[in-house]
Amino acid sequence: MNRTDRLYALVEELRAVSPRPRSARWLADRFEVSTRTVERDIVALQGSGVPIWAEPGRTGGYVVDRSHTLPPVNLTATEAVAMAVALHRLAGTPFAVAGGTALRKLLAVLPAADAADARLLAGRVL
Repeated sequence: MNRTDRLYALVEELRAVSPRPRSARWLADRFEVSTRTVERDIVALQGSGVPIWAEPGRTGGYVVDRSHTLPPVNLTATEAVAMAVALHRLAGTPFAVAGGTALRKLLAVLPAADAADARLLAGRVL
């Protein structure tokens, strides 16, 4: 499993059991990586705006705030490009930075094949 797939799977795992926590050890075993890798992945997810926090204690672990996340969104390459074009049009507005962040999040969750198709199509449109 590549890192992008693992990041997505981590969020989905935490969403599925929320509000119960999952320990770094449990997640590491589940995704067949080290606990340090899980910790780095959690920091990356938090940095990208995923509302994950750590619950301390013997029964603690990582928790995602389910009320602040979206369920999986399955977009076609064409739908992704339509969104990218709309977000690209925000350049020069007060929403340009937020639009860029939203576009990066959109591309991060697209399956690799769809992302490649979307990039090809976007190259012809933008």
